[in-house]
Amino acid sequence: MEQTIGGEVILQEVSILNATDYIAVLADEASELTGNRISLQLLSSDQIDPETGFGKMAGEASYLKWDPFDGPTATDRPYEISFKWNSALGIPGAFLIRNMHSRQFFLKSLTLDIPGQGKLRFKCNSWITPYDTSKTDRVFFSNKSYLPEETPEGLKKLREQDMVELRGNGRGERKVSDRIYDYDVYNDLGNPDSSPELLRPVLGGSKYYPYPRRCRTGRPPTKTDPKSESRPSGSEVTFIPPDERFPHTDFTDFGAHIINAFANLIVPDIKDGSETAFKTFEQIEQLYVQGFQCRYNSLEKLLRHENPLQIIHGLLESSKDNPLIEFACPQVFAGNESAWKADLEYARQALAGLNPMVIQCLQTFPPSSSLDPNIYGPQKSSITEQYIEKFLEGLSVQQAVASKRLFILDYYDAYMLYAERINKLSEGSKTYGSRTLFFLTNEGVLKPVAIELCLPPTAEEAEAVRKVYTPAEEGTEEGALWLLAKAHARVNDAGYHQLISHWLRTHATIEPFVIATHRQLSRMHPLYKLLIPHYLDTMDINQAARQSLINAGGIIEISFTPGKYSMEMSSAIYKDWRFNEQGLPADLLKRGMAVRDPTAPHELKLMIEDYPFAVDGLEIWFAMKDWVSDYLSLYYKDDASMKRDQELQGWWSEIVNVGHGDLKDDPSRWYEMKTKDEVVEALTTIMWLSSAHHAAVNFGQYAYGGYMPNLPTMSKQLIPETGSKEYTEMVRDVDGYFLKTVSTPFQATLVMAILEILSKHAKNEVYVGQIQGSTPEWADDNGIDEAFNRFSSRLVQVEKKVTTRNNNPKLKNRRGPALVPYTLLYPDTTDFSKSGGLTGRGVPNSISI
Repeated sequence: MEQTIGGEVILQEVSILNATDYIAVLADEASELTGNRISLQLLSSDQIDPETGFGKMAGEASYLKWDPFDGPTATDRPYEISFKWNSALGIPGAFLIRNMHSRQFFLKSLTLDIPGQGKLRFKCNSWITPYDTSKTDRVFFSNKSYLPEETPEGLKKLREQDMVELRGNGRGERKVSDRIYDYDVYNDLGNPDSSPELLRPVLGGSKYYPYPRRCRTGRPPTKTDPKSESRPSGSEVTFIPPDERFPHTDFTDFGAHIINAFANLIVPDIKDGSETAFKTFEQIEQLYVQGFQCRYNSLEKLLRHENPLQIIHGLLESSKDNPLIEFACPQVFAGNESAWKADLEYARQALAGLNPMVIQCLQTFPPSSSLDPNIYGPQKSSITEQYIEKFLEGLSVQQAVASKRLFILDYYDAYMLYAERINKLSEGSKTYGSRTLFFLTNEGVLKPVAIELCLPPTAEEAEAVRKVYTPAEEGTEEGALWLLAKAHARVNDAGYHQLISHWLRTHATIEPFVIATHRQLSRMHPLYKLLIPHYLDTMDINQAARQSLINAGGIIEISFTPGKYSMEMSSAIYKDWRFNEQGLPADLLKRGMAVRDPTAPHELKLMIEDYPFAVDGLEIWFAMKDWVSDYLSLYYKDDASMKRDQELQGWWSEIVNVGHGDLKDDPSRWYEMKTKDEVVEALTTIMWLSSAHHAAVNFGQYAYGGYMPNLPTMSKQLIPETGSKEYTEMVRDVDGYFLKTVSTPFQATLVMAILEILSKHAKNEVYVGQIQGSTPEWADDNGIDEAFNRFSSRLVQVEKKVTTRNNNPKLKNRRGPALVPYTLLYPDTTDFSKSGGLTGRGVPNSISI
């Protein structure tokens, strides 16, 4: 029986950044704007066409009356459509769409009103490329999820064909319109054709430089080094699959483009106007009052510039007559201007600052290294009982260790591997390998008790350097040395945070999961639908980072002490990376910051009860884990059904053997994915890294790093030797010597500006637990909404608990001397304001900046 099915197509609001497409339409012949140019055809789920192997189609195609002149738009645009359908074919399970226009458009959804059945939804969220370019129709499946073995007969071949198209053949240079997800090594960071000094080693594909894989572009090699991939020039776009560039309508939300525009337009002006060192702290403070002159921070000049229109309006506040970069006053300075110098604040930030996932509970004293002593010097620390026992409230060192009250930030191994090479880079780049010991006081707060600064033996200095500094009063020589020792330890922390805790552990390690998900999990697979919200914009921000942040001569190399060795250093750390230690509980247990205890909340007892990152994070982790478990239970009956799921097993195999292939020979790093418990743990880990872990290390960057003395990224000179003229200068002017040691005005201003960009939430941010953006394809699956609502409700309760804890004066680590409340893991599930900005709180679903 033939029937008419009515429907509605939604086209997503279009970004003005696609204005080149819009302008191109003006040149098209008028004939293109007439006739039927966009066709849609419904396919049966159950009835197979013997000629194609696909579900049967009914009747002729239907056409969408879209006018290319409709864009750019300010809101989603609905279009009515109707289909002729034979009810004998059952319920449609997919549709094909063909775009005969010369311009792409973003298809958000199709909703059908099936007579006697109700609504049938197809969430698409995809760019539809002109047929002349793609030479193929696009297929979209209804929202109903199917495991591979449960796929209706009419959809099986389409399901496999769609994934085959996404995988490509691994050959050739990718075109902007290609929907292909493939892997490559990091061979695109250097630019040897520009200068031999910009040659960088290939990361990935070797035991010496292991690394996660990135998205393959297939660009040709450089002329001077066949191992290096050439970099895009001018207006060329770095390839990522089109659907990884989600349409944005507000420039402040397009993080990838803002970063590139900032690097190209603003950085040269900052460099031109900089001195070699700040002379006073007041000079730094004036940046928050007077701003920074910039020739491009003007509406008139931006509109005339060849780069995409007002792309950096989100960064700059200006008028035609006042071209200034303006900096907000960072929280760590705004609450208490001198708090950054306080030992208690320095220690508190190890628990509730920007990098709270490195501190460890000290298991043995003295701490020790695994590095070769013949190359790097003695493995055991030179910190002895005599240095620290006076700070231990009457305990011996062994008693403090046994009672779990000594803690350590240990950057010895990470920096000692590169210290000699870094120190030879230039006169303005000097580093140590540091160890900082903390003691947990009777009041439940940490205080630093010793800092050890180490250098390996060199050809010039046969003996390894081991210097130990302990807290001392300000105004004394020992106090001056202590201030400088903390500065060097902070520089180590800043570099490790940016390169390891932030870039490596979130951005770099997640990209292979994004690629594998598209290649091995069908869009109708329930795991695809669970994971895809946590990948939004990640590949786009990563390609922007490779172009402007982590590239040779980029922002990281010129403003962080490891310099040209920055990415090599992250490769060295990756050698020991283990996926099954990236989830929060496993991470806490590994670092000795928690022990298993069946009587404790979540059966984990924290070694420091007031550990804000861990306390808030565990509540999010277990809410997320329960949501994942509930979700999987709706699709998998038992462990055997997971083993039979060929897409799940193929997905995991590709992640281990290709995406993270340099670590594939050690199965102890990975879950086997044979049981529900393992699959739940793995999926929760991916979602945790993409959301809460990234939020914890990203959105507080300006709050803590926006005031350079609190978290300097560069150290320009080593601590002076007693009796030297530098030592005399230090004693005479401690503040001046400190400022000569740390970041230059250029480096500090550059870092402040980029950290402000990275710390801002987008206006269209979707936070964990929010329905919109988190559950776009689940509405037609029974039980999903109920499970997600439980998850969302738990996160709302987490918000209330975080607020209560921050207002509890007994929990001293929640605010500290700087009076900065810990809100980086405040979920913001209840925030639908779409205001974005520098809020210092909120856990977005994905790594989008």
